[in-house]
Amino acid sequence: MMKQSILITCVLLVACTNVQVEAPAEDKITPLEQACMRDPLDPQRWEQLAEALAVAGQRERAASMYLQAASLRAHDARQDYAILKQARDEAVADNMPRTQVRRLGPALVEVLRIPAAPDLVRLEISNGNGITGAAARLARSLDVDGLKTVRLSNVKPFVVPNSRIEYQHDQQKMAQALSLRLKLPLQQRRNSIAYADMRIVLGHDARYLR
Repeated sequence: MMKQSILITCVLLVACTNVQVEAPAEDKITPLEQACMRDPLDPQRWEQLAEALAVAGQRERAASMYLQAASLRAHDARQDYAILKQARDEAVADNMPRTQVRRLGPALVEVLRIPAAPDLVRLEISNGNGITGAAARLARSLDVDGLKTVRLSNVKPFVVPNSRIEYQHDQQKMAQALSLRLKLPLQQRRNSIAYADMRIVLGHDARYLR
């Protein structure tokens, strides 16, 4: 009887040493959240976070993370940022004064100072309808002299019914020209628009814009 008890004890000890204790799902969530913040444009990171939240029973948050990942996979957000960076770089270059050297003879040159181009009107395009990539598509197709798209943003919770152009008083002429082109109503703002001189807000009628 004594030998049998010792044998059972040994078997249990061996079994326990082979058991791998997995860390609770909650312990995985914080590192995954930090990874998403470091690289918010990587859909795989958001999917991993969603899986951990689902295992932890946080189903509502998990659904939001899955939605974020699906949105990133459906649309290339990195390309949008690249477009905006290029626009900002071009705007800075256009506003810098330049010099030109013109040869007048064998040993005579003339240095001309070329004035900077007129200030560009900075445009922000805000997505107020929730259609993925709507603001970016308009930014890529919009080519108006003197106008540069410098920012894309969202107007949550995406319930804007009709699109509009918001402008400040000193940008009225440009706003009118843009309104004629896009067939959008104008709305003058009394307070300044952050980051931009003018803003297009896309509503649920934006899918009909050409």
